[in-house]
Amino acid sequence: MYGANPYAGYDTSGYPFLYRGENPPFDIEPLSRVVRVGNRAWPLERLQNSESITEAGVRIVWKAGMATALGSRVIADAKDIGSIRVYDATTGEDVTHEVSFAFAFHAFAPSGEWMLGN
Repeated sequence: MYGANPYAGYDTSGYPFLYRGENPPFDIEPLSRVVRVGNRAWPLERLQNSESITEAGVRIVWKAGMATALGSRVIADAKDIGSIRVYDATTGEDVTHEVSFAFAFHAFAPSGEWMLGN
């Protein structure tokens, strides 16, 4: 059925299905989302609290209104995780980025920089 999710509840489970690697550092939940730009990752929670962050040469903007595809059986009923745009802080041009789970960033970029804002 279109709009239905066979993996309902995945992003709120305690641990990623079939993942056997180590958890991200700094007590970051494995299934929390991050915005990855190059070798850096910003926890989505930082953006949801401030809606915009400018650091490390980029401006990241969060806007409410997009449901997680992995939250509920009916995607339209799932939690709002918002959408992300990333811009070059100097030129304002779009910057290539991805929104992924923290465990995936940690697994594929183990020496990556966690942008925690502290």
